[in-house]
Amino acid sequence: MLKENDYIFSRLSMALDLAVTALAVLIAHALRNYVLAPYVFPEVFRYTSRLSDYWWLLALLPVITVILLRYNGYYQSQRVRNVGSVVAAILAASAGASLIAMVVSFVFTPRGSGSNLLTQAFKGEFVSRGVLLLYPFLSAVLLSIKTIVVRSILLELRNRGYNTRNLLLVGNRDQALDFLEHVHSHPFWGFQVAGLVTDDLLSDVDHKRITVVGGYNDLMPYLESHVVDDVVFVAGRDGLSSLAPMLRGCEEMGIRTRLPLHSFSNRIARPVLDNFDELPVITFNPVKEFGSALFIKYTFDRLAAAALILLLSPVMAVIAVAIKLSSASWSDPVFYGQTRCGLHGRLFTLWKFRSMIVNAESVRRELESMNEMTGPVFKIRNDPRVTAIGRWLRKTSMDELPQLWNVLVGEMSMVGPRPPIPEEVSKYDRWQRRRLSMKPGITCIWQVSGRNKLSFETWMKLDLEYIDNWSLSLDFRILCKTLYVVATGYGAM
Repeated sequence: MLKENDYIFSRLSMALDLAVTALAVLIAHALRNYVLAPYVFPEVFRYTSRLSDYWWLLALLPVITVILLRYNGYYQSQRVRNVGSVVAAILAASAGASLIAMVVSFVFTPRGSGSNLLTQAFKGEFVSRGVLLLYPFLSAVLLSIKTIVVRSILLELRNRGYNTRNLLLVGNRDQALDFLEHVHSHPFWGFQVAGLVTDDLLSDVDHKRITVVGGYNDLMPYLESHVVDDVVFVAGRDGLSSLAPMLRGCEEMGIRTRLPLHSFSNRIARPVLDNFDELPVITFNPVKEFGSALFIKYTFDRLAAAALILLLSPVMAVIAVAIKLSSASWSDPVFYGQTRCGLHGRLFTLWKFRSMIVNAESVRRELESMNEMTGPVFKIRNDPRVTAIGRWLRKTSMDELPQLWNVLVGEMSMVGPRPPIPEEVSKYDRWQRRRLSMKPGITCIWQVSGRNKLSFETWMKLDLEYIDNWSLSLDFRILCKTLYVVATGYGAM
């Protein structure tokens, strides 16, 4: 979800920059007419400049500036960029946009007695030199102010715990302390260092600077029981030879790893060169980077969830009444909320229409011997805990409708691996935990490939296959197949 936030933020930043740079054009025009012309350079600017004569400049300058800002890396995640590189991008884009506008106005100035439709439309001869000379300075100032304000707001949000990343350091003590100091000197990054995994001995002073959560043998159990977004391997003089098995373990679990200027022969994760300010690192990402395709996916999720909630609200109201009427007590709940594991193991409450008796969880222990699924999953075909209305809800998958709310708030997606309960995750093999590296969904490749007819191991492999081969077209095919599965009740229990 953090990558999703970065992508959305960059697009919102572009839209805001279009408005800011358009404002710079208007201010430049006003300064030229009402300050420079009458008081500073009256001999140079003898005539009043009319913005209507070069209306195209109000559209061209902002668009070119934003394009140049993107080309100069301004819209890359500013979480780990220094201020100098951001200011340099702003200055280069502002000056470049003004220079391009000068060239355009020169090209579309009629020569001699000839003129054409383009010169008549653009009226390059009417473009004020004052506006074009003022624009780079005003644009740079306004964009810098906007950047400072946005960074201040983000810093405050991150100080309050929003949009932060949990880092775990692994490796050499001295390298870890240097990295920690680097992180602490850049609070804007929003990194929270959970601690250090090392076999090195630490002094009392070192213990005050960083928390040691265990040795190398404790890394995998720690990752299985804590929320960690990135693992940073800080190798010492001995290199990565002793850390390689742990790198592979993180890769198996679908956890992103970072390390300074070293690599290993990865089989799943994709290496990407990143920079933490001036500290180069290589990121091994076990899932696809958040880009336009994932942005479309998550935008569709929210729009589809909102539309379906409105469209199906009468149906859900009827289901709620039916559950109430069939309950033993009028006080029995309509919805059932269960704690599930989301992205990287983050806990959230998954909502369903209640299809079982109220005390179903306490009765489960008596039915463990009847489990028909392999692995840590518990399912019974004729579960005695399921109510009469609940059996129909499960057959038609109507009990899943409240999960549209989970999609709307960003905890789930329309398509993705089904979210497991924490008890199941605690029994996973290491390679099975990689299914937590993508946002969970209401439907998935498992549900359209046989559902409960498949073994637990096949289920896990199908989820990993989905993660490794994800595309918008794959999601579309799964959604289409889901309609058939829901209509026929194929594989439901």
